[in-house]
Amino acid sequence: MKFAPLLVLLCPLFAWSQSKVTLDTRSPLRLHYSSPSWNKNSGEKDNASILIRDSITGKVANVEMGETEVNSGDFVGDFSISFGGSSVQPEIYVIPQELMKNIEGLKRAQALIKEGAVLRKPIFLQKGEGRQNVTVYDTKEQATAALDNYLRAQKIGKTNVNVSALEAQARAEEIRAEQERLKNNIRAESERQKIEALEKKKQDDLRKQNESLALAEKQKRQAQARALANDAMALYRQEKYSEAEKLFSQAVELDPTNSAFYYQYGVTLYKLENYNKSVVILRLAQGPEVNETEKRYYVGMNLLKLREFENAVTEFDAVQAANNESLSPSAAFFKGVIRFQKEDYETAKKDFEYVLDNSKDPRLDQQAETYIEQIANVMAFEKEKKKKWILTLNGGLIHDSNILIVSNSQIDDGTPSDLGGYRWIYGGSIEYRPVYSLQHELSVVLSLNDMYSTDTNFKAKKTFQDTDPLSMSVSVPYKYKGLLFSKPFQLGITPGYEAIQMNADSTGGRENIINSTYLKLDQTFVMRESWFATYLLEVRQDQSKLDAADSDDASASKMSLGTVQTFFQNAKKNEAWMVDLTLAQNTAKGENQTYFRYDLGASYMAPWKWETSWTARLAMYNANYSKHLIGRKDDNTSLSLGLQKSFSETLSGMLSGTYSINKSTLESSDYNKYMIMTVFTWRFGL
Repeated sequence: MKFAPLLVLLCPLFAWSQSKVTLDTRSPLRLHYSSPSWNKNSGEKDNASILIRDSITGKVANVEMGETEVNSGDFVGDFSISFGGSSVQPEIYVIPQELMKNIEGLKRAQALIKEGAVLRKPIFLQKGEGRQNVTVYDTKEQATAALDNYLRAQKIGKTNVNVSALEAQARAEEIRAEQERLKNNIRAESERQKIEALEKKKQDDLRKQNESLALAEKQKRQAQARALANDAMALYRQEKYSEAEKLFSQAVELDPTNSAFYYQYGVTLYKLENYNKSVVILRLAQGPEVNETEKRYYVGMNLLKLREFENAVTEFDAVQAANNESLSPSAAFFKGVIRFQKEDYETAKKDFEYVLDNSKDPRLDQQAETYIEQIANVMAFEKEKKKKWILTLNGGLIHDSNILIVSNSQIDDGTPSDLGGYRWIYGGSIEYRPVYSLQHELSVVLSLNDMYSTDTNFKAKKTFQDTDPLSMSVSVPYKYKGLLFSKPFQLGITPGYEAIQMNADSTGGRENIINSTYLKLDQTFVMRESWFATYLLEVRQDQSKLDAADSDDASASKMSLGTVQTFFQNAKKNEAWMVDLTLAQNTAKGENQTYFRYDLGASYMAPWKWETSWTARLAMYNANYSKHLIGRKDDNTSLSLGLQKSFSETLSGMLSGTYSINKSTLESSDYNKYMIMTVFTWRFGL
């Protein structure tokens, strides 16, 4: 289905949109949201609900969604919606699922939205013939990336869209909205000063009148005020705030000396959304009858509603510092919401962690956990984004039961030595990454890797060491993440140069034996949440520097085509089946080095205990040297088992074992061998 180019982003508080989001109630709606945490049952498709609210009428609907595939964490809901009109301006909220099961829970969800405890989700809307598609995101950046990806893959009308200009427009709108917010704050403060002056004068006049009254009249009025306040509290508990406000106002006039009435009056004004006057009345409520912590909490809530975020945080800081069992966790939560919206994720995380450590409200805990999960994802990306320089070091040991090439045999002929030994491997790379964003990555990588071989007694063995390769390479990998054929995809383009040195003549030191230039292309499509399809192309030019017979000249042009199909078995994507196939044509100057080869493999990976993961792989290849002077075909089968573990953010290790059987029409190339390898990798970014 082709979609008309109506593209919209909606983000909480700092909102940006190309146009006002409007859904046509006469057209079906498809809602899509990815949430791994909703995937509860590993063997069946899960169901969940999302809340959609019409910003015009305030009406809400509970939309049921189903998981697209088992363990995908990808949810879709198809429905028609109507709140009594022909159009809806949607606000979409992700609410703890426990609240979505009954009417009382939905009422609580609406209260959370009204309190600002639940943020409106950014959305991306595409309107097309017969259906409206809405994708829901967790962060503004994700939604912006969706817009970017769409515009890069589509055309609006008949002209190309200038994505940079749209991004600049979006940023300008954010700045404009922030400036407007600050102007509104100034106007609100000016209005409060006027209200405060009037209220203080009114208080002074009432107190003067009260002082002039006889004692009996004072006591009578105080009794009447208490009765009115009690009636007002009863109405307040019934959520009849307008009626309660009138009675509290009368109670204040009858007994202006009772600060508790002022406090209750101020809280009622907050419930009536008269935020400016509520701030004034609450701040005027002074005295031993007033709980200072509760008062500052409601002042903070008023300022939050007025979008005076900086002042609200000041009030919430004081409430949190009071260590009030009920209000301090709530104040910390709203501080976290404010900082999350301002993208101060590190500080927001601490606020939500305080909630988890101190709150006794399960619903508040659920909301805090949801924010912490989102922050973890955002912070991981932002942390990686800051790393311009990446240093990688690796080192390990291989036990090889049959080192295939040694210096007393022909280099590059693949003749097995039938000799076992140990091979120390070590090296590293340095990467400069000037570009790292949700759409683009560009790096320059310089790497160096070496090998040092010994016999089985760990003694130096020259016949091994003469063929120890020293490889050096420089590459410029580029990645683009976008949308193609209506599916998310990643494109990789990597040009590179590689040189290998070896002491091929067994005299002196190492010399350059081969130089290579190459271009690698890879594309990964997200076919479904549980199925990734990768397609590979490599074009390579090898220039051999060895002094060899013409028929053994390894200089060659090589082209490889391949694919890897990955089928994830769970939402965490740490358990999967992988099938790979590669076809390669090596066209060499020497007839003996020209071949066509295909590789086929199947792998399975899964988590194991001690926070490790293991991999099993069965692979085979067939190489046909069709121009070989005496004829050669090789069939190779191998079985590998591996174990991986991350010891820290920067250090990881791997242990693997491989057994291979090679059958060749060239008898000297038949062999069996096994290798046991352990490697440690240290990666550090600056």
